[in-house]
Amino acid sequence: MNLTPMNLKRQQLRHAVRLIAMLVTTLNGCHGFGQKSAGAANNSPTLTLTPAVVMVKAKPGQTFTQELTLWNNTIYDLAFHMEAQDVVVRDGKRAFIPAGELPGSIARNAVFNDDDVIVPAAGSASTRVTVTVPDSPGPRAIACVFMGRTPVGMQNTLAMTASLGALVTFTINNDFHLQHEPLQISVDDDSQTITFHQMVKNIGLDPVVPAGVIAITNQHGALVARLPVSPLRLLPGESLEFTAEHPGLPKTGKYKATILMQHENALFSNAAEFTIK
Repeated sequence: MNLTPMNLKRQQLRHAVRLIAMLVTTLNGCHGFGQKSAGAANNSPTLTLTPAVVMVKAKPGQTFTQELTLWNNTIYDLAFHMEAQDVVVRDGKRAFIPAGELPGSIARNAVFNDDDVIVPAAGSASTRVTVTVPDSPGPRAIACVFMGRTPVGMQNTLAMTASLGALVTFTINNDFHLQHEPLQISVDDDSQTITFHQMVKNIGLDPVVPAGVIAITNQHGALVARLPVSPLRLLPGESLEFTAEHPGLPKTGKYKATILMQHENALFSNAAEFTIK
């Protein structure tokens, strides 16, 4: 088929719609947002991929297999083509790179037992992916993507398809290193809350999922409150802000907040003082 400027533009927009749907789904899964369980009651049309994230510890040359299941809570039978893409961080954002384009591509060695999958309406379908870690792996994550082939809607006369991806991360060198900025604290008198902000960057070679705790002490050193810091996933080179919120304000005085973040042997502590007037 000859690609006229109009046809080319429509193909590019159609691809962009698929890619945006894939990225939103994948990133939600990468950063730990909840997925509904397969048996959860849900009257809205949704697609759910389980598992959304797979964490693998492996050495070069090792092989692993993972089953992926897509649940289709729509009224349509949906067709998908399976693709694997390398996931890296560029300019602070995750980038999805076609298999084989990067040195040490892991996605190049991903093989699906079903390249094409049809998921029936109100049903599910599964496929398995087998991945062999190359001798000199570069990326530390891949996306196993169900690329939509069935139009499910129209936008400006363009057919829209739904694509979802599961993130697979690889720990290969056990190289975990975290870099942090100063702890920031904001006191909101109107909402009567204290919010703690901690920027963390993964400067190691392997993915990390740091979590932590914040201890608040008064000017006499007595513990006033303890807050959990929920884990977030950081690929090599990625930065994210970890936050925690304390409902209510303590009595007037000076306080100190100390945060401890850890992932395996990578850890740090940070502290900052604040005043309640």
